[in-house]
Amino acid sequence: MVLSAQPPLILMWYFWQFFPTLNLVFYVLFPFVFFFGILILILGSSLIAKVFLIFINLLHKPKEGIFLRNKSDKDYCYWSLRAVVRKWPTWLARQLSLPVLETLILKILSIRTSFSNSLYEGWIDCEFIEFGKNVKVGQGSFIISNIIIQNKLILKKVSIEDNVIIGGHSIVLPGTIIGANTILDAISMTTINQRLESNSIYHGYPAKKIERTEIIENINQLEEIIFDKKRLEGYDKEDLNAQAKELSVPFHFYIITGWIIVGFSFILPGFLFYLFLFGFLTPNLFSITFSFKLFLDLKFILILLLTPLIFICIYLIHLFFIALFTKWFYKWANERGPDQGVFDRNLDEMSTVLDYYHFRSFLFKYPIFAFIRSPFPWLINWELRFIGSNKVGKGTVFEDTFFHSHIDFGKNCYIGTNSHVSNHLVDGVYGEENLTFYGCDIGKNCIFSLSNGAMPGLKMEDNSTVLPMCATIKYDKLGINGIYGRFPAKKLKLDEIRKFTGGVYDGEE
Repeated sequence: MVLSAQPPLILMWYFWQFFPTLNLVFYVLFPFVFFFGILILILGSSLIAKVFLIFINLLHKPKEGIFLRNKSDKDYCYWSLRAVVRKWPTWLARQLSLPVLETLILKILSIRTSFSNSLYEGWIDCEFIEFGKNVKVGQGSFIISNIIIQNKLILKKVSIEDNVIIGGHSIVLPGTIIGANTILDAISMTTINQRLESNSIYHGYPAKKIERTEIIENINQLEEIIFDKKRLEGYDKEDLNAQAKELSVPFHFYIITGWIIVGFSFILPGFLFYLFLFGFLTPNLFSITFSFKLFLDLKFILILLLTPLIFICIYLIHLFFIALFTKWFYKWANERGPDQGVFDRNLDEMSTVLDYYHFRSFLFKYPIFAFIRSPFPWLINWELRFIGSNKVGKGTVFEDTFFHSHIDFGKNCYIGTNSHVSNHLVDGVYGEENLTFYGCDIGKNCIFSLSNGAMPGLKMEDNSTVLPMCATIKYDKLGINGIYGRFPAKKLKLDEIRKFTGGVYDGEE
């Protein structure tokens, strides 16, 4: 995907050469050139990803089914490879906040959709998804064609017909078919292989039909239902007042460390980029007259092939320095921060120690983002081990999720999108709260499917799975080989597992 960085770089270079003295024109037009450069980068990444996908699909054609989550299963391995290839261009497509562009990228990556759809607020899988026209997906919702349960990957096509509305923070699971003009209410979830009838309203976990859409005819009646005025509970204004106190870790130290981690990580890569650009590319590529005969020149071809590799190396050096600087500051804060336990946030002597806890959490923000949003998201495992904040077993996979220190993962775990395994919880509000700070111990082959929550002190034994929209409580214990759902997390019986999976899997080997 780094190949796609060359066109915008060349475009900006020639722009600079063409307007060396017209400062006013340069400053007026540069933002537009920069915008189109980023646009070319996004489209270039998507087209290159498409080429890779075509090649991968020639090697092994994608298909629906239930597959082993194991390297010996080709369907699972090639599904993982396709997911990694799609991750970078789909994330890039969202950065310009142009829904039309994101829809175009989805089309390039083989999703059947329409420009009349509004999908950019949700999370959409990039294969085995079909949308009709005028589909609206609410903020924080998930449309997924795959789910991992224990050692099985379930991969099934999702079909959503015309004029469907998916409410905010809802989940549509693999195999779901939603008929035209249907509404899936907010914070609801379908089951695997569930069929939602046309012209209906569904709500709940799992989603159940509650009404027909044709019944809502009187708009005034609808307004009365939605905007029904209820008596509001009063709050004591004194309870809402926060008492300011001096932090043990000064605020300007947050700014300095953040600036060092972000800014200093560019110094050596920036120097290498400058040296490569002006010391090598300029005399050997940018300064020569273009001709189609150049494509027969071995030197010219080698430069084109080596340039993206050099860019990748420079980028990896940048990521390394992010991890290195974070490691230094994290070690310093960890030595001064609290051991695990429960802390009264009102006591000054405890609050002093807790300030280092909050500072330590602050240090995680940018490094995690930089690695997991890079073209090489699997490097997040190395980063966590290198910083020393977490133990991560071999083969563990992290999707777009949240991280905390003191969370240890065994081998071959899978942490799904928007899952949150936490090391802390604030009990109480308005000045009377305590902070519970305990790490979590996750065993081997454990699965957090999607949009899960895990509270501090969790002990999760091997081969257990937490299904979507399931969360644990503090100090929870999940047994071996279990499949858990609901809140608080409850081990499901075989008939409950069959119902959730639409009968395609019951948790037994």
